[in-house]
Amino acid sequence: MNTRQTGATLLITLIMLVVLTLFVLSALNISGLNLRIAGNMQMRSEAQAAAQAAIESVLSSVTGFTAGTATTQTVTVAGKNYSVSLDAPACLSIKAAPGYSALFQIGGVSSAPQDTTWDVRAEVSDTTTGAKVVVHQGVRIRLPAGATCPG
Repeated sequence: MNTRQTGATLLITLIMLVVLTLFVLSALNISGLNLRIAGNMQMRSEAQAAAQAAIESVLSSVTGFTAGTATTQTVTVAGKNYSVSLDAPACLSIKAAPGYSALFQIGGVSSAPQDTTWDVRAEVSDTTTGAKVVVHQGVRIRLPAGATCPG
């Protein structure tokens, strides 16, 4: 037996064990990172769904919608409660609806309904993670003749 080869197998085995351990630690770090990314994406999707649900509830009430008040709603998505802050809807433009005669007036006011364009902004903040989602929804609403754009 050659004395130079004594322990060489042990040394190579230890090196391979260290390399294998580094591979395992790297895989664990990557899987943990992927899990956090998936969790953040899920939270973002749920927060967007909560914001959209709050916007839809505001849009379903045209009289409350055109009154222009800011509100806060609690929306439950996937068993988790989200607090949604809704800004007062902002009227971006108003114009006479097409297809109506502008010559026909009642008491000096055009009888044509008014097409209004609005921006509704909702914000959801997660106090646990510090994440924030802002959703803007544009909507066009036809209002009766003589309506004005508030603000």
